[in-house]
Formats: sequence, structure tokens, C-alpha cells
Amino acid sequence: MQYIRSTLLRHISKLDILRILFALIKDSRTYVDLVLKETNERKRKLLLLWFGPFPSISVTHPDTFKQLAKQVPLKARGPMDGYTFFEPWLGEGLLISGGKKWERNRKLLTPAFHFDILNGYVNVMNETADSLLAKLADASKNDKVVDVFPYVCRASLDTMLRCSLSYEEDLQQTTVSGYLDTVRRLSEINWERSLRLTLLSDTVFKWSSVGREFYQLCDQAHKFTGGIIQSRKKELEKQPNITQQKRRLDFLDILLTARDEHGQGLSSQEIQDEVDTFTFEGHDTTSSAISWTIFALAKHPELQAKVFHDVKGVLKDQDLVTTDHLGKFTYLPLFIKEVLRYYSPVPMVGRRQTDTPVVIDGIEIPVGVSFWIQIYCIHHNKDVWPNHEVFDPERFQASNRDDTDIYGFIPFSAGSRNCIGQVFAMNEIKITIAKLLSRFEILLEPGNEPVLLPDVIMRSENGISVRLKERKN
Repeated sequence: MQYIRSTLLRHISKLDILRILFALIKDSRTYVDLVLKETNERKRKLLLLWFGPFPSISVTHPDTFKQLAKQVPLKARGPMDGYTFFEPWLGEGLLISGGKKWERNRKLLTPAFHFDILNGYVNVMNETADSLLAKLADASKNDKVVDVFPYVCRASLDTMLRCSLSYEEDLQQTTVSGYLDTVRRLSEINWERSLRLTLLSDTVFKWSSVGREFYQLCDQAHKFTGGIIQSRKKELEKQPNITQQKRRLDFLDILLTARDEHGQGLSSQEIQDEVDTFTFEGHDTTSSAISWTIFALAKHPELQAKVFHDVKGVLKDQDLVTTDHLGKFTYLPLFIKEVLRYYSPVPMVGRRQTDTPVVIDGIEIPVGVSFWIQIYCIHHNKDVWPNHEVFDPERFQASNRDDTDIYGFIPFSAGSRNCIGQVFAMNEIKITIAKLLSRFEILLEPGNEPVLLPDVIMRSENGISVRLKERKN
């Protein structure tokens, strides 16, 4: 730590430093607001924050993120690196692992997201969207205001489990899903832990009341996903050729049957880690994106009319959204992209270099310092996005954007560690919103403005509430 500290201090004239006391960071909103203020008022591209004795570099501009990404830093794992806190739950799946292990497993899992595989999920996405609409119709009867977030969460998890694990139980038929509650609480605990110096030690955390709760919840999450894995393994033992008979292989099929160039497959623990990672990431981030899209449609009725016109122009009178339809929407994708920029469902991602120092803008940053790519702040950097506080889908028209600037719009990150499931997620968002708008007009409920809470995903402190009005045929 002394080496890191002395190296950073040598560059004090080059790198703006902001010392942060734990008492000043009450929650994730305070933290992100502080970084955004430094970004826009003092035009910082790199921001060094000290959480007590722990240094952390916030990256808030495409130029600096590009330099960082090209030096291939690993995932953040170490003191004050939030990914470490997720290891007891998610193990070393693609989100957390690094080096040769990450490269091998990423290569083995890539076929699960081939275009032909994704096409097979479209009908499932339509079915789960139909179930969601039925639930929302019931909840909004008699002009009731409805918080869409919990409904969308159950629908996204339903989609994820049915597509990736061929899990057929309809989670939308229950008002409360134990797994969803578990995921939400696990994420909350990790944020609480990252802001409490006394809980950074694994030993102290394990013996604390919140630590004991965390590990109990991890066991519950593993029991849920582990049961699905074991059931599929038994199927394969009884019918070794069952994957050859299937019309559509799912994510778990590929996990269980994938082999590298040496003929080695994934271990039982690796399979468990990837299922836990994909189940969590695949539903949580997408549910945030869909929910904020619904709210944005309500808040901007004139834009909602444009999206509706686009959707009806493509679907006509059809209820089923097909793969062909997905490529024909024009304004809907622009609107979704602006939601992903404006609300940034994943507010930040972490990196950590473990082998050699990183050099950014001529500044040498020593091994052992964590980096946080501040996605929300990059998306609201006024030097990158003119009128960043204005919600404007038109900014994503081809004539208004430089397609080569992949580091300024990064809802799925960028570079080698971008999100492997981004096409899957975009398909789900498009299908859900297209079907929702075909059935409902979405109305804003005055006085129910959501309060952004940029935790592991972008949530709202007070829900995402709207009114839904059935459209007349």
C-alpha cells in the first residue's frame, strides 16, 4: 500500500486528487453525484478518490476509458473492489474471472449467443411478455397506478430461466419470488459493505450479523440454480444424445457439453458459477432497462407517439414479434438507446490491473489500484454529450453520431470484456416494449417521479409508477 501511495503522490501535479471520508458517502447516489459534479464542473477525465487508505481511480471520459481498455486490465478484485464481495455468490464466472480462465470460458460460452441460438429464444420472449401484459392489465384495473418494476423483474427472470435453462415454471404466477428477493438483498448488502470500513475484512464481515445473512442468502441462491443444474445433468445421464435431438440448445446445454481444444469441459463449480452469473446479470440489468424505458415513454408522450407509430408500422395487426420485425424497427431502437444512455442500467463497472502499471494520459498508475468506469457519468459528461440532461433519442440518428466512438456510449461496456449477452438483452427489450405499446398507452402519474439509485443496477428508491390505459382496437 505504501508503494501505491508514494507512486500516486509523485503524480499529484498531474492527477487531481479528491479525498473522500466514509462519513461523506452515505449511499451510491451521493457517490455518483460527487463524481459527476467533478466531471462536469472541473472537467476531470480521471478522478483519484481515497476511501480511507484505499485508492480508487474513476474513469469519466471516453478518451481515458479507451486507453484503459486497450491495456487489458482485469476485473476489479482486491480491497475496496466490489467484485470481490460477489465471489461467495457468483464464484469466478465471466463477470469476475480474469486471465486465461476468463479467455477460455468466454470462448466456450460464445456459441450460446450465436445468431441461430438467439433466434430460437424469440418465441419464448413473446410468451413471457404476454404473461407480463396480463399481469399489468390486472394490476392497473380501475385506473390504478402500478409500480412496474417488480412485474418486469419477474418477467425478465422468467425469460432468462426459460431461455437459458429451459426452466418451465412460470415465475410470473407468484406475487413474490424468493430468488428475486435474494438477489436484491445480496446486492444491497454488498453496497452497504463497500461503504463501511469496518466490514471490508472478510473475517469481520463473516462474523457480523449482515455477513451471516449474506452467506445464508448465497446458499439460498445456489440451492435454486444448483437444483436446475442437477436436474439437467440427470437428463443427460439418462439420454446422452438428448442435445442432438433438441431443436434449440440453451445456455445450460452448451455449458454442460462445451469442450476446449484439449477436450476438457467446464468443471461442476465452473458451471455453477456461470449459471449464477448469467441468471443474475441476465435478468437484473434487463429488468432495469425495460422499467426505465416504460417510465421514459410515460414522461415523454410526444416521443411515445413516435415509438408507437414505428411499432405499428412494422407489426401491423400481428401480435407476434418475429426476428424479422426486430431488424425493421427504426425509432424504437433510438428510444431504447437514449434510455440506456440517460438512465444507464449498469451505472459503473470495475477493472483492476495486477501485472504491470497502467499509463493513462502520461500518468503511471501502479499495480493494485482499482479502476471504476463510471458509465453513468460518461453518459452524462457534457463534453461528450451536448445537452446531456435532455432526453433526446434523435441524438442516436446515424447523422448525429460517430459510429466509431464506441467508448462514449457503453451501456454494455466495450472492448474485450463487453457484455456477451447484449444482443439477447436488446431483443428482449424490443419485444417487451413493442408488445406493451401495442396494448397500452402509458401515462405519467404526477408526483411519482422516481428517485434514481445507482446501485449494482439503476433502481428507483420509490418505485417506477405509471398508469396503463388499454388501447382501443
